[in-house]
Formats: sequence, structure tokens, C-alpha cells
Amino acid sequence: MNKKPFTKQEWITLGLLLALGAAACIVLLLAPPGSPRAKWLPKCMFHRWTGLYCPGCGATRALSALLHGDLKASLHNNLLLVPGCAMLAVLIVKPGISLKRPVAVAVAAIVIGFAVLRNLPFAPFTYLAPIPLP
Repeated sequence: MNKKPFTKQEWITLGLLLALGAAACIVLLLAPPGSPRAKWLPKCMFHRWTGLYCPGCGATRALSALLHGDLKASLHNNLLLVPGCAMLAVLIVKPGISLKRPVAVAVAAIVIGFAVLRNLPFAPFTYLAPIPLP
């Protein structure tokens, strides 16, 4: 197997991404979801403008809950965050792996389907909506 080493630009990009991720984790650890400090965290502009939930709505609160060890609240805020983080981790650890077209189409269909289903106003789909902000 012939592996190419990372270029200098790839190392810099990876370092910046890791630093940005670490900074975001520290911010989310300092501002738990229910605390007054969490009020300054970003709000979803799509939800503010349309009243609908996008696939990412609740992801900040889900990541914060996950960092605080509350898997149930994390999954309730955004069901796709945990598998999305796992997929992102695999892609970072194994940079040579690329998503084949059928996999990419399936991921896109899941994300679009999730966005549609979480906006349906009846059970059981209302459980896909994030926990409302106070």
C-alpha cells in the first residue's frame, strides 16, 4: 500500500480545524444548554426566518449536551449529530476514504428526509424537533 505523507498545507489545515474544534468544545462546556450563559450561542437563521427546522437546528445544544454526557438530550435536540460526528471522525482519521456516489446520495436523502419529517406537526415526527428554547 502506497501512502503519501501529508503536505505542509494539509498539516496546517488539520491543525487549524483541531484548534477550532477544541475552542468550540471549550465554549460549549462553559455554557451548558440551560444556563444563562447559553443565551449568546448562535440561533438558526433558517428557523427564525421560516419557522421551520433545518437539519442542523438544535445541533449546538445537542453538541453541548453530548459534551456534558447527556446522550438523551443530545439525541433529542438533533438525532443526526452523533452519527454525523462519527462519520466526520472517520473521514478525518482516514483522509484517503472518499464517499462513493451511492453513499453520498444516501446521506443526502437521509438529511433531506430528516429535515422534512422533523417539521411534520403530528406524532411521532414531533419528537424529531429540537427542545424549544426558553
